[in-house]
Amino acid sequence: MKSASVFHLKIAAVLLLLCVAGAVPSARAQTDDKEMFLVAQKAYEDGFYDVAIRYIDQLLTQHPDTNKRIEARLLLGQCYFFKSQYLKAYEVFNDLLQYTEYRDHTLYWLGETYLKGTDYQQAKKHYRQLISLYPNSVFAPQALYSVGWVEFEQNQFREAASSFAELKKKFPEHQLAEDATFKLGEIEYNLRHFEKTIDAFNLYLEQYPRSTKKAEAFFYIAESYYYLEDPLTAVTYYAKTAEIAYDNKLILMARVSLGWCYLKLEKFSLAADNFSAALTFAEEKGILSDDIYLGQATLYTRMEKYSEALDAYQNLIDTFPNSRRIKESYLGKANIFYKLEQYDRAIVHYEKVILDFEAGQELTDTYEKAFFGLAWSHLKNNDITQAIRQFEIIKNRAQKKTVKISAMTQIGDAYQDAGEWEKAVSVYDEILREYPESQYADYVQYRQGIALLKMEKIEAATLSFQTLRSNFADSKYLADVNYYLAVAYFKKNNWTLAKHQILKFLEQQHGRNELTAEALYILGLSQFNLKEYDSAVLNFKKIIRNYPLDKDMLLTAELGIAKALYEKGDTAEGVSNFQQIAIRYPNSQEAQESLIWLGDHYLRAGEYQRSIDYYSQFVKSFPGSDSLGMAYFEIGQAHAALAQFDKAVEAFNKISKENGRELFVKARLAIADIFSQEMDPESALTTYRNVIETSPEFKRDAFVKIAEVYRSTKDYDKAIQSLGEALGVAKKDSLYNNSEIQFRIADTYQLLNQSQKAIDEYMKVPYLYPDDKSWVVKSYLRLGRMFEDDEKWPEAISAYQKVIDLKTDEMKFAKERVDWISQFVE
Repeated sequence: MKSASVFHLKIAAVLLLLCVAGAVPSARAQTDDKEMFLVAQKAYEDGFYDVAIRYIDQLLTQHPDTNKRIEARLLLGQCYFFKSQYLKAYEVFNDLLQYTEYRDHTLYWLGETYLKGTDYQQAKKHYRQLISLYPNSVFAPQALYSVGWVEFEQNQFREAASSFAELKKKFPEHQLAEDATFKLGEIEYNLRHFEKTIDAFNLYLEQYPRSTKKAEAFFYIAESYYYLEDPLTAVTYYAKTAEIAYDNKLILMARVSLGWCYLKLEKFSLAADNFSAALTFAEEKGILSDDIYLGQATLYTRMEKYSEALDAYQNLIDTFPNSRRIKESYLGKANIFYKLEQYDRAIVHYEKVILDFEAGQELTDTYEKAFFGLAWSHLKNNDITQAIRQFEIIKNRAQKKTVKISAMTQIGDAYQDAGEWEKAVSVYDEILREYPESQYADYVQYRQGIALLKMEKIEAATLSFQTLRSNFADSKYLADVNYYLAVAYFKKNNWTLAKHQILKFLEQQHGRNELTAEALYILGLSQFNLKEYDSAVLNFKKIIRNYPLDKDMLLTAELGIAKALYEKGDTAEGVSNFQQIAIRYPNSQEAQESLIWLGDHYLRAGEYQRSIDYYSQFVKSFPGSDSLGMAYFEIGQAHAALAQFDKAVEAFNKISKENGRELFVKARLAIADIFSQEMDPESALTTYRNVIETSPEFKRDAFVKIAEVYRSTKDYDKAIQSLGEALGVAKKDSLYNNSEIQFRIADTYQLLNQSQKAIDEYMKVPYLYPDDKSWVVKSYLRLGRMFEDDEKWPEAISAYQKVIDLKTDEMKFAKERVDWISQFVE
């Protein structure tokens, strides 16, 4: 029922027996019923309740008029009570209320019976009735204690304190006064009045120095000091508890608590020793506690021994699957995975915490932390949609306004990070409209301004920042306003205003700001674009001097110096700086830019091989760069300048449409330009054969060019062979159609004076490629001339008529030839 309840009930039973023992019998019948009652009493005292019940039933049956009838029925009710037959006990006690004899006894036992049935209101009612009607009853102290106990169990601590205080006042010498004093200390503890708890238990120890609850009192004092953030004093009392306690569970609790104290004091070695000792003790006594594993897990997490922490959490989960610490353990594991940047595993464990979270359910502290952790993990995984979904749950379920606003703010920030600036601004507007007095208001106003800047709404952003200045004069974000305005102007290529805003920002800095390095860099770039090269160099050197450990900033500054020196005319020094960057930081973005600058420099200077070397180094080192296509183009340009046309074609051919349509077209035009170059036959044949070998996509064009070389040397048979090979290659991106190549074959036969073969080949053009009207017309005109030369007039007229029927510009000439033949030949 409650602490020391059985003991107190036995006292009540003994009191009843003492009262009954005072009765004096008057006759033999009374002696008989006295003997029966005495046997029943003894059986009751020894716990033989069924025997006691039988004797009482026999007594009441055989001696219905006995003067022990009331006492016997009270004893019967108590027997039922201790047999846990509370309904029968209630029936007996309730029936006895009609009698004035022993009514204080009856009221007390009815109260106890109602208490067993958890009907606290009825229990209190009967206890209070007893105290009111029978203030001097031997049951009054017990009843008053029970009232306090009921109120305590119902968390009615102030009422309980009043009842226990009343007990102490009315019955200061009663043995329950000690328990009441102890309960008063527990009440202060449960009310979280920790200083009063300490006072109450110190008073208890002073009044009852030999108390059997001394160890428990020390424990409550220790707990109070712990929660008062005085773990050092708490250690003393936990140690006293462990030293004098007899209860193994209390000893264990004290030892575990010592671990927590040392953890709070950051004495990690002592904390580990105490948790380990507690675990050994618990295993020896068979009283393992989830709090041990939780302490170890927390300790290892603080020590950044994450593997051991995960093991401790898992031990808790495996050993105590129904522990109330389970969610805390999953949350702890999730937080560790988050710290280790294992976001997928963090998500799995955060979801285990919120697995049973239901729609409409209140958001407790643990759920709140889990939802926030889950949202942040999704953000780290770049899953903005899922992150916002979790923040929305927090927003809709949180009871605390600050938590709700925090969730809304992070929704806005998530939208901003995702580039959905309009949605971000909308969320920020809602926060500022609904919660203008929020502690987040200045931050939200600040973030709104940044979002507007990203949307390039400079006027609106400026207004937002001015509002920040007006409404939050002490905001820590004011210092950064000029920086973000400078960024906005810089993005709009307004170097002058960007420089002005950055200088204002830097003037306001009295200490190191996380944006200062970036500000100096933007200032340097603005000065560079304004051709203020000396000033730019000074600022970039300032970055190197002030931020020597910031590698990224160091590299950008060194590159800025190299560019500024180069542009101001210190070409040799600029080139030297570019070379040093490429050597010292070979895999960096700055090395990429440096190699391109070096390649460009030597290309402009006419040192083509050195240019090729730097571009080739870039291609080899940064195969995934967006500038790869441009590098290949410049390599091609350099090879072409060195008359290495085959290598130039190879380089140009590596540029695809994925490198940009404009660059792709430029590369194709460059290749066409190479094919139009005038070269001596031997060099030309070597170049074109190398193209066939290294750039098969241009094989068709190369065969056509080879044919042209053979025609120029009058090696017509080889020319025809090359044209035939060209015709056998798929066209794809070739400059030459099948119809043109076929016409060239026919034309070459004509040069060989193989007229009939030439006619046959010309005929193939209109028959095989009728859609290519231009070359069809040329073929018919060539056939017409050949038929005229052979004086085959009908065939000539037929060929010219084909041209006339096609109704092209050449039809006039064809008609003239038909008319001439008709007039002069026929």
